[in-house]
Amino acid sequence: MNLDSIYRFASAQGIPVREGESCLWVEKRKFFLESIPPHRAVSVTPREVKGLFRSGIAAIRYTCPETAGAQSSEFVCDDTDYGFGSLAADARRRTRRGLESCEVRKIDFDLLAREGCAINRSVFERHGRHLQTFYTDEARWRKYMAVCETLPSVEAYGAFVDGALCAFSLVVLIDDYAYLFHTHAHSDYLRHSPMNALFYSITKNMLERPDVRVVSQGLESFAARPELEHFKLAMGFHQRPIGRRTIVHPLARPIFSRPGAWVVDKFLKQFKPNLAEDFSVFAQAFQGLASER
Repeated sequence: MNLDSIYRFASAQGIPVREGESCLWVEKRKFFLESIPPHRAVSVTPREVKGLFRSGIAAIRYTCPETAGAQSSEFVCDDTDYGFGSLAADARRRTRRGLESCEVRKIDFDLLAREGCAINRSVFERHGRHLQTFYTDEARWRKYMAVCETLPSVEAYGAFVDGALCAFSLVVLIDDYAYLFHTHAHSDYLRHSPMNALFYSITKNMLERPDVRVVSQGLESFAARPELEHFKLAMGFHQRPIGRRTIVHPLARPIFSRPGAWVVDKFLKQFKPNLAEDFSVFAQAFQGLASER
């Protein structure tokens, strides 16, 4: 996947994307940019940083050599002999059960456009989230799938129980990486372990391809998600150390300090509740970082 395809893929989700001197930047959180693709280490010049800050950005975070930034990690699997022996005991049992109950296969984006949104809504409801995003808006989801259909490096896979689509995942091929996106399962089918079946089948399939060296579930999150992290590790993935550098605009640093964050958090919860969680997560992460610049 080239930079233009990466740009189109991210933009189709409604995420602001901008092309910088060093990489593509995505604004997943308001006023906060991250470099993509996340496995590529980049070198960001002071001129680029100043330009981003002048455009209204409060902070940037990018992948760098491990010794040049704070230690983070990415969840990856590069086991060329990946199989049941790669899984933890409980995950192996669930995966076998999932494969007995589910049929996993590559699917058309047209099918995912029609049925994927209902699965997304089920996931959000299960987690107690009620945000309006491209995941849950039928029209936006269909437009996103239409763009994905035009990108040769994006593939869709589904898990079926008795012919009904109950889980899906997108695979995005970048360099020698296969990224798994939106691995979602409908709540009504969780007893069939479709996540295990889907996750295992895709990972094994990808690692058997000569042009894929690594299957990735993305970077370590700012906010701890122990259940999800445990699932990834049990399914044969490991945390590969990488460097991540965070640079905060000098004028914004007081906002992310403990006193400043407390005041801003109170304000956002009252007037901008949709931004409160994102701000809180980043502020806590920033407070835990060593001063980097």
